[in-house]
Amino acid sequence: MARKTLNASRLQQEVSRRIQRVQEVVDDGVLIGVPRPQLQPPDASGCNWTMKHFGNAAGFEAPIADVLAQVRAEYNLAGDDAAEAAAPLSGEKMQNDPFAGSSRPRAAAANPFGEAKPRERVNPFGEAGPANAAGPLASPATEGGAAAPQKKRPPNPFTAD
Repeated sequence: MARKTLNASRLQQEVSRRIQRVQEVVDDGVLIGVPRPQLQPPDASGCNWTMKHFGNAAGFEAPIADVLAQVRAEYNLAGDDAAEAAAPLSGEKMQNDPFAGSSRPRAAAANPFGEAKPRERVNPFGEAGPANAAGPLASPATEGGAAAPQKKRPPNPFTAD
């Protein structure tokens, strides 16, 4: 039997439709995420695509494998998708596609705010630094420069010492 060809989106939809009709999936009310088909060289059966990493599929591996085997036997990934995925853009396609890259080198992006070069970073607090020269997390020092003695913790009232 000759395989029908579908593009990647339609193939994904077909697999999803068949999986969501499996009785076990319907009974549990689970929505299984179906990935896009990935192009591969044709295998021994002649199938040129595969799917891996289904979402929310724990416990449904066997029904998914059955559906995947059925769909792989019936469909191939369309030649246009295969050619686009395998080959770079041709000159004609590049000119007709508004989203394709340009073969000309691009000039540096202009700043939309009209500034020619980025401004230097400015401290919003001026030149003021922390009140303590050592920083906000350093131990407090007395005016003489010696460290203040550590305070002793109060005794625990709930222990019998």
